[in-house]
Amino acid sequence: MLVYFIGTGGSEGIPAHLCTCSTCNEARNFGFAQRKPSTLAIITDNKRAVLFDVGTDIRDSLNVPLEAVFLTHWHHDHIYGLYKLRWMARETPLYAPRGHADALILREPKNLKPRVMEPGEALKIDTLKITAFQLNHQVETLGYLIEEDGKSIAILYDTKGLPGGTWDFLLGRAPLRLAIVDATYPPGFDDPYHNNVDEAAEIGLKLAERTVLSHISHKNLPFLELTEYVRKRWGNRVLLAYDGMVFYV
Repeated sequence: MLVYFIGTGGSEGIPAHLCTCSTCNEARNFGFAQRKPSTLAIITDNKRAVLFDVGTDIRDSLNVPLEAVFLTHWHHDHIYGLYKLRWMARETPLYAPRGHADALILREPKNLKPRVMEPGEALKIDTLKITAFQLNHQVETLGYLIEEDGKSIAILYDTKGLPGGTWDFLLGRAPLRLAIVDATYPPGFDDPYHNNVDEAAEIGLKLAERTVLSHISHKNLPFLELTEYVRKRWGNRVLLAYDGMVFYV
């Protein structure tokens, strides 16, 4: 499977409007440092697409029929693109946690077909087996284990650490090929709902052969500085995601 990182930013994206911090100013100078809110696509071995979170309008990045859309949670930086996507000309299932669901999407889903996804529930979508599990966030939030042909990846955002049951579940399947982990904040920053870079890397290193850090806030280190920090500390075992990145599993 291919993992296609369409958006790798936090809620505000990078650059944040009118912000003059070093991270945002760098992104105005270097297009590769810009980030849209979190949006991830998995391309199956059959060349079919499954979307995880829709933080941005995907039409310029992924203009193919979707087998399904999965949401980690209903915060608006993870669902913004649904408001346009729901007008697509094909009925598409939307799997999401029950808590804090968006009233407009439920009331007027158009061609989206919302369905509740429960922790522990597993679905078969094309060649993928997708299993939901709990994460630690301020609203009900799901992570996903995605398996295909003996290979597995985990999507782990938004979260602060992992619940005990989730650790047990994922360690029982370790080593995963890839862990995609919430690394919203810079090293040393403590937040109750998101990891910093070091916390995220520690999670991934325990679970997977390779870790990709994503959901990067403009409050984090500038792109070039953060890339150097990650490379020097963990080598090629931990990578920094960027918009447009494609990872083959």
